[in-house]
Amino acid sequence: MAMRFFLIAASAAVLASAQAPPSNSSECTAKSFSLPSWLIEDVKYDDGAVSFDVSNRAIDFAESLVCKTKETGLSACSIQGKRWANNTLEASVETNSESTTFYLKQSWTCNDRGKTLIFTAAGNSSAAIDYDAPVLIKGSLTSPVTITPAYPAGPRGHDSPGCTSKSETPSWTLSAVYFTDKPGDGNNSLPFQNFNLLVTNPANGYQASCMPRGSVGGQPDLSSLSCAGYEFQGTVGQYSIVTAAGFDPDTYAFTLNQTWYCDDTDAARPLQITASGTTTLPLTCTTSPGPNNRTSRYCTIERSSLPLDGNLATVTTLRPYALEEPIPPTRDGCTLTSIFNPRWEFSHFQTTTSGDETEDDSTSGTVSFEVILAAEDRGFQYPIPIYQGEALEGEEEGWYECDIGADGGNGLPLWPYKCSFRYDAEGQGLELKADWACRDLDRENPINFSGVTTTSVDTTLTCETTASGQSRCTTDDPGYIWVAPITDVTW
Repeated sequence: MAMRFFLIAASAAVLASAQAPPSNSSECTAKSFSLPSWLIEDVKYDDGAVSFDVSNRAIDFAESLVCKTKETGLSACSIQGKRWANNTLEASVETNSESTTFYLKQSWTCNDRGKTLIFTAAGNSSAAIDYDAPVLIKGSLTSPVTITPAYPAGPRGHDSPGCTSKSETPSWTLSAVYFTDKPGDGNNSLPFQNFNLLVTNPANGYQASCMPRGSVGGQPDLSSLSCAGYEFQGTVGQYSIVTAAGFDPDTYAFTLNQTWYCDDTDAARPLQITASGTTTLPLTCTTSPGPNNRTSRYCTIERSSLPLDGNLATVTTLRPYALEEPIPPTRDGCTLTSIFNPRWEFSHFQTTTSGDETEDDSTSGTVSFEVILAAEDRGFQYPIPIYQGEALEGEEEGWYECDIGADGGNGLPLWPYKCSFRYDAEGQGLELKADWACRDLDRENPINFSGVTTTSVDTTLTCETTASGQSRCTTDDPGYIWVAPITDVTW
């Protein structure tokens, strides 16, 4: 029979003992948005009780919990350790003869950004009764926003079956090996050497391409090759595979040193592995006459690949679950900008008036501009054009719908998905009501924001008449940019 044990306070005094402290840590807010999670450690089953330690990875919080168990019903629980006076921790466990499931919900505050935010997160995870390593509980936030933070994929192949066992006898496969040696004549042509190959680690499937990284006296330095793999195409996290290699063009000796990671046997005990290997490449070369009676060489290996055996250098155990741990942002992206310092950046402002406009008719003019959220971390996003759309009626008379330009299919936009604006030509005042969505913390569950901006085009507009008789007015400086705050922000 499954038993469910609840850590529920019988009184306010007991509840207070499980409360999290307010945090002034400089990373409190960033960590709370990116990795709301807990570690369960030192789990013990003794005399009808379950005890364990819990720590919050986002803040400086740790408690020791004890729950006396019985066959059915609720169990009174005692909480030992620090006693705070802010917000709550709720915990429960459900156990059977084989495993235990831990349930946590906690609230805490962060005020390191000048604005106090209350965070609430919840999550659960299971572990076998005899499991003796820390248990990770990934949390989903319900306050101040509702998201499940995305975790990075980690270094390539870290959880591939057999990664750890294959790494005990490290080896690599070398393929696509090419070496070129052109002597040059010293006048019209310079000496040139080039070397390329692919290195594949069978323990994790990681493949790196190696090539010269620079030059010494105008000649590529083959003794220090630049090697890189898929890490530039995805979100790796804090730990990237590092490959260093070198080639001697005189002896054909190739040297490799690589650091990679495995946690396929237990994510709570990730390993950092470093190994190296050296071999003489069996290159077959063709030659052609070069300048000054010297010979140019073009070399490769006759087979499609060859093995390289390695020697272990170091094996280091990292902190639990480190390989997929999110990196707290150091610069504000869409979400944190929208909460702490919401501003639009405007540019390329322009008005166009038809030639037949009269003093009593101001409706024949149109307005356009470009806009982007003034985030510190914009990635590769760019401002998007906003054109004047249909006129609104009723209480919104004088306002126009935004005709939003194409975004190129950008998955992380920094501009409105819906908006309206009005422009006062006489005072050059501009008002913008906008709705926008942030996906930087959780692509599956975007956070929808709304806000209002009141600003002005605080620069001189220069007008010219086009061939069609239109009057087009633009800023004196085509690169003029201004930033305006977004007020009344809601989400």
